[in-house]
Amino acid sequence: MMALTVMDRKKMKFIDIPQFTDAGHYRTDVSFDDVPRFIARWEKEHSLEINPDFQRGHVWQTDQKIAFVEYALAGGRVQDFLFNHPAWMNFRKGRGHLVLVDGLQRLTAITDFLENKIPAYGHCFCDYTDKLPYSRYSFSFRVNALKTRKEVLNWYIEINSGGTPHTVAELNKVRNLLVEEEK
Repeated sequence: MMALTVMDRKKMKFIDIPQFTDAGHYRTDVSFDDVPRFIARWEKEHSLEINPDFQRGHVWQTDQKIAFVEYALAGGRVQDFLFNHPAWMNFRKGRGHLVLVDGLQRLTAITDFLENKIPAYGHCFCDYTDKLPYSRYSFSFRVNALKTRKEVLNWYIEINSGGTPHTVAELNKVRNLLVEEEK
């Protein structure tokens, strides 16, 4: 088979590439230890649903929750928590409720740590004697205003269909390489 020449190829423009759904224009930063209160407020004021039917439910095991909390406390970059409300910032003109679209596992891990259900670095939250500095430990909550359930479901698929999680064996391979480097 002969390769196409530059002249034979169809012209393409970057502007024609279909774009993913925007993450929403409303963003607020929430301090680590204020996450449960913030969520409770949104549940009361905006009928927040944190585990809608399209979520996969609570799937992280305890060790995964601990690993995430330790990662966040060590300054790891944590992806934004994504929500949707069809009438966000315009409540008088529309109905609907706020729904968590991405972040259930992370939210559960944070809450479990703050409620002393899991430790971080071998200690429960109540064992720490100082406060979490806001500037160092906060999370971004973003709210989109997609109008239909179809749009929200499509957004969920876009968010969760890319990439492949590492297996334990793949991570252990790198851990073993690290052990070799330390010798």
